[in-house]
Amino acid sequence: MATYPQFPELSRGWKLSQSESALDPTLRDTQYENGMEATRARWTRNRRTWSMSIALITPADKDALDAFYTDMKTGAAYGAKPFLIVDPRNQENPQTYIVRFYSLPKYTDAGWVEGCYRQNVTFQVREV
Repeated sequence: MATYPQFPELSRGWKLSQSESALDPTLRDTQYENGMEATRARWTRNRRTWSMSIALITPADKDALDAFYTDMKTGAAYGAKPFLIVDPRNQENPQTYIVRFYSLPKYTDAGWVEGCYRQNVTFQVREV
């Protein structure tokens, strides 16, 4: 069985967006003249995509996230390798998912907070 790296521990907690989206598992053919269309299932399971956000990360957190994203051996290898995340929304029964980066981390400036320069980061992950 494969072993997967764990998403890094950061000083700021991250959250999955409350809106998760599923991929459309249906292949659709072009419509026929009478308005009908041919369809069939594409996959045996439906993968989900989540938006993730971390508010007010420190420079050390940014460095740790960038290192995890780019590390070819023990990290996500620029989104090519899957990793584990634990969904923090259910504290009593946390779910662990195997995911890949679906979009690059995008940083926005948050300014000086609590004595250091902070940024906000958002990205998407998709279930493997």
